[in-house]
Amino acid sequence: MIHPNSISNIDQFIEDFTKEFVKGLPGTEAQQKMSPSIRNHSNNKNDPSLARDSSVLILFYQKENQLYFPLIKRSSGDHKHSGQISLPGGKFELSDKNLVDTAIRETEEELGLIGDKIHIIGPITGLYIPISNFQVQPIVAYYEGSPQFKADSFEVNQIIETNIQELFKVDNKHEEIIHKNGFEIKAPYYDVKGHKLWGATAMIVSELEELLKRASLI
Repeated sequence: MIHPNSISNIDQFIEDFTKEFVKGLPGTEAQQKMSPSIRNHSNNKNDPSLARDSSVLILFYQKENQLYFPLIKRSSGDHKHSGQISLPGGKFELSDKNLVDTAIRETEEELGLIGDKIHIIGPITGLYIPISNFQVQPIVAYYEGSPQFKADSFEVNQIIETNIQELFKVDNKHEEIIHKNGFEIKAPYYDVKGHKLWGATAMIVSELEELLKRASLI
């Protein structure tokens, strides 16, 4: 077992992670640890049976003997998730063979990466997002070599290279109260280099955190 603080080969990390991954997923119980209270209200506004399929990519890569994955700050605009911190990804298009293809295509577009260097480990637990009526499938993968990021100028305001050891420190997990549309929302979040990672993305990352802990990788 190689701890990420002393990684010399990403292949060993992937082997250790995959061994735990195939044992089964932590599932919704792990996601709920970072669930904002607004989900209790939003669930009544949209019909999950009519949700649009989408996927996001958790893309591990090695940088200076540390393990990272990229998050993005979405550009400001007239849409529900503008300005938010999220994983690269988006909605399924008819040209996509499946949701893995969706995640890879969107990551190519948003981060300027080469799809052929993205190697899939597998899907983790899907998540319904009430506010936008999306059913999101997170996909875990790793990147071959060193990614050379080039942010899409229209969709991406900033690429945030996220060190897994830093992200999952206890003192980087907080909760705040947000008042929005007449609701008081309790919102757990991860502090990522001064950015607040909350909502559906935080719930997805919470399951990832549990998997990494089970594999003794954080």
